[in-house]
Amino acid sequence: MEKVHIALVGAQTVPVYIGIKDDTQAQKVILICSEQSREEARRLVRQFPLPFEVKVTSPVDLVKISKLSEHLKSENEGCEITINLSSGTKIWALSIYQTFVNTPNTRFLYVDQTNNIIDFKTGKSHKGEIRPFTRLELYGAKLSSSKKLENYTETDFNVVDKIMHIRKTNKPDFALLTSAEKCDDLENIPMTTLGSSLHFSHLEQKADIVLYDYNGTWCIRESLESEHLSDILFNTAWFELKVAKDIKENKNVKNVWLNCTFPYTKGNPKNEIDIIVELPDRLLFVECKTMIHDITDIDKFAMAMKNYSGISTNGLFVTLDKPGKYNKNRKRNLEDAKEKCKDNNIQFFNYALWKENPNNEPNLIDIIDGLLDTQNKR
Repeated sequence: MEKVHIALVGAQTVPVYIGIKDDTQAQKVILICSEQSREEARRLVRQFPLPFEVKVTSPVDLVKISKLSEHLKSENEGCEITINLSSGTKIWALSIYQTFVNTPNTRFLYVDQTNNIIDFKTGKSHKGEIRPFTRLELYGAKLSSSKKLENYTETDFNVVDKIMHIRKTNKPDFALLTSAEKCDDLENIPMTTLGSSLHFSHLEQKADIVLYDYNGTWCIRESLESEHLSDILFNTAWFELKVAKDIKENKNVKNVWLNCTFPYTKGNPKNEIDIIVELPDRLLFVECKTMIHDITDIDKFAMAMKNYSGISTNGLFVTLDKPGKYNKNRKRNLEDAKEKCKDNNIQFFNYALWKENPNNEPNLIDIIDGLLDTQNKR
């Protein structure tokens, strides 16, 4: 008896992939899609060494859908059939279910957002599996490059602590010295008007910094050295590494990647995700900003999440310093940022606010635990 797997394909392809991967005895897979979801079907086909049939139909025309359902039933008579109703349109699911419900040797399954595979007949469920970056590939978002947190050393983390201490002396001057996009040559960084300076050696992965206070009356002199200093010191990468390390403290976190870059596509305002976290049943995208200078950064982050992931991916926007009151030139206040994140169903965390009120503000570990207790509403 031939074993056939039938799946409905809409915009969300992860539950379809999990269903096929779990059906280890399937000898043939039939995907039902529309013209709009044909590309999603193609991506699924590329993931498995199985014979596939792709049936394209209307997403709303009941007559056409019913004819296709009857055709599939006739064509696969006598087969052992598994039907995944997790994706696609509701009218597809209703038509397919009505057609096959009394067919012998047929089972129906549904995969929820937390990867539980539920058998309609028995009500039993078990966990499905999917590799973290396969999720991205199913949405056409293959990573160009990334760095694993585990590749950083204790020396690197100690340098981050030192950088955060140095930076307190004069945050604007420190930002000027370490904004690499403003310097053509990292080994010839210009001095600030107050006299602050940074001398960096790429060969030695070493930096000597002189940072004057806001009035230019006194200064702090420090040397920094670590194996990955060029990857840490510039463009607030040190803050991203701190956030990644703090997130890894959560026992549910499996893997953490930093500087996750995707191929640039026209119309996409952002092609890099600061941090991607692998949780037991989803990915977490993290955006890191020392301070919110432009509230549209949250919109760009939300758009990137939409472009690179499905609804089972969560978002977290992390900031370091507490913003001041609204300033039309560079700042939005804290409540604006929190409200914007809420509108996009993105979690918000601010280190300064948490340190001021640790008993009432959740820490990063609590936020991640909370995400795992709920399904994503995006």
